[in-house]
This record gives sequence, C-alpha cells and structure tokens, in this order.
Amino acid sequence: MLKINDIISGFKVKRCAECPDVSGVLYELIHERCKTRLYYLEREDENKTFSISFKTVPTDSTGVFHIIEHSVLCGSKKFPVKEPFVELLKGSLNTFLNALTFPDKTMYPVASRNDKDFHNLVDVYLDAVFNPLMKENEKIFMQEGWRLEVSEDGKLSTNGVVLNEMRGAYSSADEIESGEMMALLYPDSPYGLDSGGNPENITDLTYENFAKMHDKFYHPSNAIVFLDGSVDLESVLSLVNSYIEKYEYRQCNFEIPSQPPVSPEKKYIEYEINEDENKTDKSRLSLGFMAYRYNQRERAVAVGILIDSLLESNESPIKKKIIESSLCEDMDVFTCDAIMENSIGVSFRNVKDGREDELSALFFDTVRGILSSGIDKELLSASLNSAEFRMREGDYGTMPKGIIYAMAILETALYGGAPEDALSYSEMFARLRDGIDDGYFERVLSELFLENGHKASLVMLPSDTLAERRKTREEEKMDLLREKLSECGVEKKRKAFSEFSLWQKKEDTKEDLSKMPTLSISDLPTEVKKSEMQLLDIDTVTILSHKQKTNGILYSDLYFDVTDFSEEDVFDFRILSALVANLSTVNYSAIELRKVTKANLGSFDLRLSPVSKKGETKIYAVLSASALLSKSEYIPKMLSEILLSTLYSETEVIKSIICQLKIASEDSFSGAGHTMAYQRAASYVLACEAVNEYYSGYEAHTRIIALAADLDARLPALIERLQNLMKRVFVKSRLTLSVTGAENENVYREIISVFPVGQTPECRCKIKPLGIRREGIKIPAQVAYVATAADLYSLGISQNGAFNVIRTLLSYSYLWNTVRVQGGAYGSGMIYRNNGGIGFYSYRDPSPEKTLSAYLGISEFLRSFAKSDEEITRFIIGAFGDACPLLTPRLSATLESGKYLRGITYEDECCRRRELLSVDKEEISKFADLFEKITSTGAVAVVGGAEKLSLLGEKLDTVLSV
Repeated sequence: MLKINDIISGFKVKRCAECPDVSGVLYELIHERCKTRLYYLEREDENKTFSISFKTVPTDSTGVFHIIEHSVLCGSKKFPVKEPFVELLKGSLNTFLNALTFPDKTMYPVASRNDKDFHNLVDVYLDAVFNPLMKENEKIFMQEGWRLEVSEDGKLSTNGVVLNEMRGAYSSADEIESGEMMALLYPDSPYGLDSGGNPENITDLTYENFAKMHDKFYHPSNAIVFLDGSVDLESVLSLVNSYIEKYEYRQCNFEIPSQPPVSPEKKYIEYEINEDENKTDKSRLSLGFMAYRYNQRERAVAVGILIDSLLESNESPIKKKIIESSLCEDMDVFTCDAIMENSIGVSFRNVKDGREDELSALFFDTVRGILSSGIDKELLSASLNSAEFRMREGDYGTMPKGIIYAMAILETALYGGAPEDALSYSEMFARLRDGIDDGYFERVLSELFLENGHKASLVMLPSDTLAERRKTREEEKMDLLREKLSECGVEKKRKAFSEFSLWQKKEDTKEDLSKMPTLSISDLPTEVKKSEMQLLDIDTVTILSHKQKTNGILYSDLYFDVTDFSEEDVFDFRILSALVANLSTVNYSAIELRKVTKANLGSFDLRLSPVSKKGETKIYAVLSASALLSKSEYIPKMLSEILLSTLYSETEVIKSIICQLKIASEDSFSGAGHTMAYQRAASYVLACEAVNEYYSGYEAHTRIIALAADLDARLPALIERLQNLMKRVFVKSRLTLSVTGAENENVYREIISVFPVGQTPECRCKIKPLGIRREGIKIPAQVAYVATAADLYSLGISQNGAFNVIRTLLSYSYLWNTVRVQGGAYGSGMIYRNNGGIGFYSYRDPSPEKTLSAYLGISEFLRSFAKSDEEITRFIIGAFGDACPLLTPRLSATLESGKYLRGITYEDECCRRRELLSVDKEEISKFADLFEKITSTGAVAVVGGAEKLSLLGEKLDTVLSV
C-alpha cells in the first residue's frame, strides 16, 4: 500500500481516497519535475489499464486534434515503422487498443491481461504521443488528415482518412443535429466548434499549424496518466518517468471559458435526403438546454432519471402527450456530456410541416402540467432503481472497466474536481431517493426546461438538392485553387502526390519492424478453459446452469426454438419484439407495467437470433431478463404478465411504435452502413443472414415502409398474427433455459412453470438465401460501405482456426494498406463467423470501385505473403487475442450457451485452438485458391450515396433506395 509522500520514479504520492463502490483505493501522484498528474486505482483485476490524456482545446473546426490523434500512432522515434498501432493490432493480446478525441481532450488508452503485453503497449503509446514522426514527415498528415490529389487531366480533389471519416459523420442527420445544437448553445466556447472536424473546414488546416498544435498541447505538464488493476506499479512508473523526466515544467493554462447564458433565435438548416424521397412532414425540431456542470454529478444523474421516467418510452408522460398529438412521429433525447458544461437536446422527428412552434409550445405546456400535479413518485423510484442497478452491475460488455473508470475520472479531474467523486455513487443514490419526496426532481425539471435562460431551438428541413449543392461548392473550391496555381504549381502538386503514393506503398524494413516489442507463441496459454456450465433436465426442459460470480445478480436467457418461422413470421417477430413490455397487460396499464418492470428488473429484452449448427440453420427467439437475487421472483412474474397477458387493443400505441421502427430502420443504413451492407451481401448466400435480413435488414425495411403506408387497413390482420405468434412461440416444448448466478432448482422451476407445454416445432429451417446479387442501396451520404460475402459450408469448407489468423492478416495488413491507407476509407476488414459466413467490408469509403478491385486481389496477396520472409507469428498472436475477448459474467454465460446451441464441444474448441496456434505459411498458401472463389462469388452489396454508387457502373446490377 502506498503512503502519502512516497516517491516512486519521480512521482510523489499526494493523497489517496477510498472508493468502496468500485472496491478500490484511488491514489493521486504528481511528477516532481514536470508536474504530470497520475491517478492509480488500486483494485483486484487481472485486466490492467493505462491511459495518457491531454487537455486539447480547439480554436476552429479543422479537426486538428482528431488528425493528431490519428497521426501520432503512425510511427515514432523508438518505433519507426509506418503503423505501430497496426503492428500492435496484428500481434497483441490487448483487451482494448484505441485513441479517442473528445470536445476538450484527447485520450490514448490501452488494456491487457498479459503483463509483458501491457508493458509493450504502454511503451509504444508513450513514444507515440511524445516522439511522433508526424512532425518530421508531412506525408503522415496527408494520409491521416487530408491531401490534394491530381488526376491525369489535372483535376484536383481531396482525400484523407479523417476527412472521409467526417464526411461519413456529416452524412448523418443525427450528427448534424447534435453539432448544430452545440454551436447554438456554446457560441463563445470551444464546445461550439467541432473537435472532430467539419469536412468543409478540415481542408483549411495546414501542416505547419498541425505540428504547432502538437508542440503546444502534447507536453507532460498538460498530461493526465491513469492506471488501473493489478499492475506492477514500480515498473510502469519507471517507464512513464523515462519519457517525461527530460521535460521541464511548463505552465499549461488551457482554460475553457464558461459559456454565458444565451437564447439565440430559432435556427433553420437543411439535412440531406435522397432525391426520390418524399419531403412532406419530414422536418425535425430540436430544443437544447444547458443542464449541469462537471461538479454537479448528483444533478447529472437526476437529469438522467427524469429523462428515463418522463421522456424515454411511449408511455412516459411527456413523450406520450407529444406522440398522441400527432404533431410528430417520434421524440428522442441526445446529450453532450463528459465535458465541463453539459447539455441535453430534445429531438422531434418527422414533424408536421409548419407546426414546429405548436409542437414546442405543447412540450413546455406538458412540463408545466406535470409540475402542477407533481411527478409520479413510483415512476421516479422505478427509474432510480434501474439507474442504480446498472451502476452496481458495472457490466460494460467487452469494454474493460478500467477504461470506463479512466473516462469518468477525466470528467472531473480535467476541470479541477475531485476524481474520486466519479467513482462513488452509494451516498448519491441515497440522497436522490430522499429527493423523490422533498421535491428535488420537480425543482430540477423546472430549472432544466422552464426556468432555463440558456437554451436554443433548431429546425432541420429535408433537402433533396443539398448533396448536389455541396458537390458544386467543393468543385468550385477546387477550380478556384486550380486557377490560382500555375501549370508549374499543378505539376508540383502532382509530383507531391506521386511521391506520397510511392511512400504509402513502401514497406517497413526488417530492421524497423524488429524494434517493435512482441510476444512469442510461448506467452500464449495452449489449454482451453473448460466450461463450468451444468446441463440439467427439469420437466422436459434443458437447463444450462452457469457458475459465475455475478455480485448478487440473476441473469436468465430463455431460448425458444422457432426454426419453423417463415419470412413473414420473422418480420412479425420484429414488430412483436418492439411492442413487448410497451403495451398494457391484463393486470397493468402500460405505464404501470413500466414502473414495476424498472423497479424490480435490471433488464428485459426480446430479440431473434439465428445460429448455424454445423451448417444447419436454427432460429431462436431469445428473451433475456435480469434482477437482483433478492428480487428473482419478479422474473417469472413479469415473464408471465408480459408474454401471456399482453393486450393488443391499444391500436394507436401500436401505430406509433411501428412508425418509430420505420424511422429507426431508415437511420440504421446511415449509422451502421457497413453492418447493413455485409448482412445484405451475406443474405444472398446464407440462410442465417437471410433470417437477419427479414428481421432487421433491407428486406425488413421495405416491409415496414409498406406496412406504415397502409397501417389502418393492415393493422387488424397484423394484430391477429402477433397474438397467434405469442401463443405459438412461448411454450415449454420450444424452451432451453440458461441461468447465471443462481444454482437453485426452485428458481428454474418457477421460470419454466410460466409456460404451457405447446407443440414440438419442425426441425428444418424454411428460409433460404436470397440468391447471388450485386446491389447498391442508395442513402443520403458522401461515402460508401462496400461488402462481399460467401458461405464456407457451400464451398465444402468447415470451421478452421486458420481463418482467425487469415482474418488478422488481411484486416491489419492487406485491407488496411489498400482500402484504408491508400484508398482513404476510415475502416476495412475481413469478417469470419461461426455460421459459415466469410466476407469483407469497408467503412466510410470514398472509393467503392477501388475497394471492390482490392477484394479481388486478396488471393494473390496470400500467395505473395506465403512466399515472403515476413513472420506469421504476430498474426497468430493477434488472432489468439481476438479469439479470447474480455468477458463479463453475463457475456461469458451467453457465449457458453451459444456454443451449446451451435453444437460446439470442448473438443471442437481445442481443435480450433490447435489449428490457430499451428498455422504456417504453407497452409496460408493452400487457402489462396479458396479466397479466389470467395471473392468471385458475385455477392456484392454497397450502401452509399448516389454519386458513390454511380462510380461502380456495371459492377452493380441493381440500385435500391432506402
């Protein structure tokens, strides 16, 4: 245990604070020479976390700090390879490896369970931020930020990774809405600027200013270091000190001015839609409000509870009133948080034309009405219980807890607050519970919406000409630049671009690569950990019982075999999953149901999950519910109430939810274009993915658009089908029950007893692949998402651990270099799934035609790699790390259940592990012919803007529209 005034490698312990809510002690250390702050959270966790962060305050929207974030990871003095970050991705066991740009800070976090790997990651990141090659090599700026490209006919254009990333971001109406609202609320603050970069401003950034901003902000005196978990403190501090001890202290007063209250005039802007899309009743209204400061954490949580209880669901009092008015189709809340002064925005979607003022007045009148009668205390209590459950559960999926804690500490420490406050919540929730009865939440609600002198409103109008006008502006900008340049100047730019292209293709030398720290195969555990899952049979139902430390939480996953579903059943189930728990039941109104569910359950979720069992498609309706063990009786109670007693008489509520599903479906293509593109391509060849298409892909999208367009006529038949589906699906004969956190047969029996016996379903899947196609899906966007797919089983290939290694090789070598580095796409990679699906994708891609050509070169790359002298060991290590992700108890149980349902045995896992660890270059060579078949299947799906799709010409047979 550290003591106050202890000195370790130049760091002096200044203070410590007990943090019982996270089972740790937080120490603050200050470097005696350059005053670097370091926070060490001492707690038991084999997963070790490190981050170094800098306060970075933008003065414009060129995205300079975002481009620096990318660029510092492109080589450093100690590790002079072109992409140290990628070399780590290839051959590390990391559980987290990334860099993050926020509105006022830049963060470089890493995490690993392996001590040697952790030390390597920290070393590379420290050299990257303090000694980057980007200040000596302008080509790094040209690659990661932006560059001029000169065509054969002398035409100028711009390209670059961050530029294309932000072009993709600015294709999202949600992103535009959030950014415009920040500009309105923070006109005199750095928060009103876009730290990520506005595409129209990024090209104003010069290399000189880029390098200058690094010198100014990336100094140890402006750094905050964070450590978490079972780290070797002396070793890590010695490493940190070796980088910063040569620096003298520098005064770094990068103050963020407080934004005085403003209430600007309502602003009107446009957002892009497809040229063939109907513009009627498609406007958006946004109301923005300053909400709380960084040191008002209790108020921040209170605002979250108010949003959850009053605005979140269709039955929440404010949202219910808004939706019932028919002035808009949906309402949502977005936040700008994790900064010094935090705000929220209320967004109204698909507003009736010209009725924005009426809608705004209704919102404020509704708030006044709630305040006059008082907020429903049961509703507040239920939302508070739900928030406290999530906080105590601490389940962040595959994201390490240490990364979450590092971010939380920055939210206070960066502005002079006490960092331990961000890790404490027990007393805060006790005070909030008292606040339910003393009017605290009413005061916060009134101050937030009615008494708030710091607010703004924004109206976004749909435009089918915005894309063309933006293109014209860009062309005029390039033409003007072309006019300013003499022929000699153009030739100079052409030469610079030519030299840049040659540099991009140049490979790292063996000598430079040898400087990268690596692990060896001997550092990897060869044994596969055996599952502790127990199989039981109770009342003809198979029980999967998982032994996991869940901190007093019971997790239940109910898998209902619905392999007999038709295409219509799958789509109907998508509607059903949205309606479940949002309609009244025999014993509860919808709002009462929400209260009792949130008050007593941690989660309640219904979804469809198709899986492949040795090449045969199985479909499961999965219902997940969790609760504290002390409230475990509510799981069977709410299962019975929601699944067996839901009423379908509230037709207006059903209509509203369907309209909201339509909006969410439209948004999914812009927000997750790479996912939608791969799913579409894979549905051509895989029954599993065809099921996903009818559930949440383009097939589902066209059906929900048609349903919403003729809802009154089609609703009675739909309701009848949904009722029949409920009776047919939720029966004991279809059920496999997975339970984690309770080894009590009575718990299992209570859950099982909810369901009637039912009929045993058919065994074979009726849904077939859609058939080979080459399709484009048009969305309002400046970029594209390009996917191809194949089915290994249909090619006569079974699962093999070698594919994991090839995925790492292709994703972080060939595709990274050709599609991302040279092509300018923000991302690209290979997909390999246990359902037999294999394929490739690109993300925010400016050159879809080049990307498709790059996919065709994969087999030749594999042959060349097999003949080269490049080591394969690091790719094996990277693949091993990917195959062994960090898992919470909940995720671990879900993974084990999934293996059981797919028929994957312990012997299968051991076989895959042996294949992965023993793959060699000769085996890689053998797979080259297979990849030639994979990339030439013709299964191509491209989601993108009209201009990008037009570049593909005859490579697409059909262009669809969202």
